[in-house]
Amino acid sequence: MNRLLFFVLIVLLVSCKEVVQTATSLSKAPEQPELIADQGSYFSLDKDAVSIYLPNTFEKYTISQYEYEAKQLNDSITDPFITLFTNLRDHVKGNFYLLYDKENYSFCAVNSLSYFDFKRQDAKYMLAMIRKNQQDASGPDLFFEKQTAKYSATDDVKIFKAVFKLSNFDETLINYRHIYLISTRNNQTFQFIFNTPFEADFDPFIRRMKI
Repeated sequence: MNRLLFFVLIVLLVSCKEVVQTATSLSKAPEQPELIADQGSYFSLDKDAVSIYLPNTFEKYTISQYEYEAKQLNDSITDPFITLFTNLRDHVKGNFYLLYDKENYSFCAVNSLSYFDFKRQDAKYMLAMIRKNQQDASGPDLFFEKQTAKYSATDDVKIFKAVFKLSNFDETLINYRHIYLISTRNNQTFQFIFNTPFEADFDPFIRRMKI
């Protein structure tokens, strides 16, 4: 669990076939989260020989390209996600990829990680560590609420998913953080961090990823 602890404190399935998820819920799932697209496209993560499947509205971006887009929206505000992306790229061991959905103001940040295995009994521990990290990162001006957490496993892949709602006092600003940890039987581990202005259902896209 040392590698798992290292990853969480800083802040996700095998062969070229679609992975079918069989989930065991740790808490009641939210009612009818939105599916932000009915169809998607495959994006190659070149350095890891991985193809990920995301809604068609996502495109690959560099951090500097995202920073330019953020300045077009509001030139007077420093976008906090730029710091998040830079920290993930520079301090998390492994390759970093950024995909941005300009239409829905959403992003998907992907890191390959040093391999670690986890089991169902580790899920509550993982959730507690991720919750603490997210609360520390969100600051005192934001409310932080867990929406759902799930562990799922097949012979090929293990997935832990947690969704959190971040909002200000009067809920005029709301976004959702969807975090997936994925470990495969060929000793690969990935993290996916989705951020959206609404709660979305990314599970159908995660199930179609190819490694």
